[in-house]
Amino acid sequence: MDSKRVAIIGSGTAGAATALYLSRDGHEVTLFEKVELPSAVGAGVMLQPSGMRVLRELGLEKDILQSGVRVKRLRATTQTGRTVLDLRYEQLDKKYFGLGLHRGALFQSLYGAVLSEGIETVVGVEVEQVEQSESDGCTLVASDGRCFCGYDFVVVASGARTALRKAVEIPHTVKEYAWGALWFVAENGGFESGDCLRQYLAGTHTMLGFLPTGHGPLGGASLTSVFWSIRADLVDDFRHHGLDHWKAGVLELAPKSKPILDQIQSIDQLLFAPYFDVVLKRPFKGSVIFLGDAAHATSPQLGQGCNLALVDAATLGAAVAGSETVAGAFEMYEQQRRSQIRYYQWATRFLTPFFQSNSRMLGWIRDSFMGLSCKIPPISKLMISTMCGLQNGLLSSCKDKANP
Repeated sequence: MDSKRVAIIGSGTAGAATALYLSRDGHEVTLFEKVELPSAVGAGVMLQPSGMRVLRELGLEKDILQSGVRVKRLRATTQTGRTVLDLRYEQLDKKYFGLGLHRGALFQSLYGAVLSEGIETVVGVEVEQVEQSESDGCTLVASDGRCFCGYDFVVVASGARTALRKAVEIPHTVKEYAWGALWFVAENGGFESGDCLRQYLAGTHTMLGFLPTGHGPLGGASLTSVFWSIRADLVDDFRHHGLDHWKAGVLELAPKSKPILDQIQSIDQLLFAPYFDVVLKRPFKGSVIFLGDAAHATSPQLGQGCNLALVDAATLGAAVAGSETVAGAFEMYEQQRRSQIRYYQWATRFLTPFFQSNSRMLGWIRDSFMGLSCKIPPISKLMISTMCGLQNGLLSSCKDKANP
């Protein structure tokens, strides 16, 4: 493909990674971001072997490894101590691990590379519409009336809440989950072993998680991200009850978490994150393509958001490099991403009610059988491969592509 002018909307994981791939392939890339000072908002994320492979390709793995902490195990137990999940990466491959990472460290690595490589960035501009013309290409229309013209194709990577799906009139459905999570990032303080993602469960209505998070974007102390499952319509009621009531419930599940809880002095320090389920009939329309959460946001139950976004970027980069036309690249991209995205959307929808819902029956089924499944090698390997971001379906994986 000849060099193209490309507009990328959104400087998050998918947008920044795509900008790096396309710019390095010789295309003229402009990255648009609606905020004046782009930064990452949120708690820790879990990078999986699938996402680490992409960062390795981009030459960013070394810095990321220094910022994060290697996670070897996922363990979830009930309030009575029954094991619900016990998955170890080494059961699939001794080379595999997860990487607990502060979202800001991932953003800093990707966006920092964008800036250092001289990729054009336009900040403080919210794109409200993308107009397509056979003669003039794509025009971006900003909320302040400014227009940015003459792009050969546009990548929309502006998150689950983007209004551009509707503006571009691409067929889609968006559903907000009834449940979300409160989160806080604390200094670890020796709370627990740093190589385990720990979850505590009480039925399907209560889920407490501690994710080792490495260091923040500016370095400093070792961090842990705390997650507390909650129904979205109960957040105001939760804040009304205050911290003491909540802390007492946390200590019942995780008695050793007091050093973490002592750092939370105000109920407002616990921030609420909603979940969305986004489905696009096709990820592109004309010369506009959607990546990351803008295309396929899910509940974070499987922790795949940033990993799927990174693989999206790598796949689009390869498709553009291997095609003669934009249309051909988009078709190739869809063909290569379709099965994995559909699998993780299905798996997330299937599993989420077992961990976040009001169903006593699903909680009983989970507690009775999921722990046993972890002891059956074919099932446990499927579960670990899914956790690693390597499945394309129940019977299909891409394990070899992630080998270090």
